[in-house]
Amino acid sequence: MLRAQHAMQRTLSTQAVDSEARENYLRAVARYFSAFESEARAHLRDVDRRLEALNQVQFNLGAERAVAVKRIEVTSALLHDANAAGSTIS
Repeated sequence: MLRAQHAMQRTLSTQAVDSEARENYLRAVARYFSAFESEARAHLRDVDRRLEALNQVQFNLGAERAVAVKRIEVTSALLHDANAAGSTIS
């Protein structure tokens, strides 16, 4: 890309740009920036995959929390009833 940029600058400083110089420059630009686009797309796929995994973990933890809360509620109610029953026996 740097060579193509320098070649285009030389051409512009001395003459009008012909179709061959223009095409060579545009091919260099496309080749150079295609690599950046490919890299960015790969990075986006990786981030999306990691976010999906994170969302699954968050969902699973939410479900685990709901189960733990329900167990506490049931156990507390049972202990409360047992205490109430024990109070009436004495």
